[in-house]
Amino acid sequence: MDLTAIVAQTKRQMAAITGLAPETVARFDREEEGWCIAIDMVEHRAIPRTNDLLASFEVKLDEQGNVLRWKRTGRFLRSQGGETG
Repeated sequence: MDLTAIVAQTKRQMAAITGLAPETVARFDREEEGWCIAIDMVEHRAIPRTNDLLASFEVKLDEQGNVLRWKRTGRFLRSQGGETG
């Protein structure tokens, strides 16, 4: 499975799991058991868009790109950027 297919599959899976809209893939790393992806998802849409509330998730995937586990690692306003800890 290529990188773009894994990213697209992760976005679909996380949208189904959380009910949130995927926004940006911020990190993609190869690991021993598969992959680790950091993805930002929209938790709350606002007007203006700069006030949207986004959540950062760390997602662990197996070799086939299936979600093994995930956790929310932070929340931020779109206007504040995605640097969370």
